[in-house]
Amino acid sequence: MAQAAAPARRTQAERRESTRRKLLDATIETLVEQGYARLTTVEVAKRAGVSQGALFTHFETKEELLAVAVEHLFPRLIQDFLAGVGARPSGRDRVGAAVDMLWAAYQRPELQAAIELYVAARTSPELQKALAAVDGPHRQNLHRVARELFPDVAATHPDFDDVVELALDAVQGAAVGGAARPEDPAHRRMLDTLARFMRVAFAPRD
Repeated sequence: MAQAAAPARRTQAERRESTRRKLLDATIETLVEQGYARLTTVEVAKRAGVSQGALFTHFETKEELLAVAVEHLFPRLIQDFLAGVGARPSGRDRVGAAVDMLWAAYQRPELQAAIELYVAARTSPELQKALAAVDGPHRQNLHRVARELFPDVAATHPDFDDVVELALDAVQGAAVGGAARPEDPAHRRMLDTLARFMRVAFAPRD
């Protein structure tokens, strides 16, 4: 009887990448459950199943680890956002759907945890610097997604990016406030007003 072939051994690069992903996932998990103030690299390493020394062979500082974890998280959230908007019936209002799904994204625990880092960066120059390195590309990616969702509007409205930036900041700001008052009906009114504003701003021009 022929013996089964032994599984292929992973390369050093593959093992390194696997460990890195485990650390990033463990960082987000710890941040969600314990918050920024209580997160330690000891706990992250324990959840990832590696030593603290191994953690620091991948990331020089705790701040770098946190920023890269957020960078690791963002593409997943964007894909879920696009899937949510795309799942709406094609004849429905896409602006309203985009606003609603953006709000839903900001209610997710992992994105709430990421926002906590941005607030903490106010008094942590190291964290601020680390987050700035990933926030710029992420913001550009969000604008790219907006252009994919509204290609005609993006091509004809010179202030398209400004409106998108305003919408992002409005929803993010409401999400921060919503941490203290999650059931406030004012949030729904704000989202409806934002959608109405965007419909007018994106209306065909003569």
